[in-house]
Amino acid sequence: MKKIPLTLIFVGRASDSFIREGCRLYEERVRRYAELRLVSIPEERVPVKGRKEYLLRQEGRRIRENLPPGAFTVAMDEKGKVMTSEAFARSLDLWSRSGSREIAFILGGPYGLEDSLKEEADFPLSLSAMTLTHGLARMLLLEQVYRAFSLLRGEPYHK
Repeated sequence: MKKIPLTLIFVGRASDSFIREGCRLYEERVRRYAELRLVSIPEERVPVKGRKEYLLRQEGRRIRENLPPGAFTVAMDEKGKVMTSEAFARSLDLWSRSGSREIAFILGGPYGLEDSLKEEADFPLSLSAMTLTHGLARMLLLEQVYRAFSLLRGEPYHK
């Protein structure tokens, strides 16, 4: 089966070694099924207290510069759609057949994503109603993408 092009754009970096290790593990596993491209956007520093909008706008600009043209975009957002792993697998399969050349997941930093970036996305997705660190959210997203591929292929990972 042909590997689908998949991009994960994320803001910031994981500071905890166990998160970095978990991300590497799932990145390797996802690469069995997809041409995975990882894009790390440096986290902006707030120049003046209360300038969150400025920070999100700057990160949003850099995210847009790295979005693959014509990609189906999935914005990770706490207010996005919550799905079961099975529903996510079906959606990933559907998105891969949507006619887009690539699927791009966008994961913001500690302040999330710029509102206009979320509105421009093809699909808003929530990993949890709970607040997660962006490093943990990145690892969880990678794990769920791997789980989705294993579900779609009937492999025993999902029990």
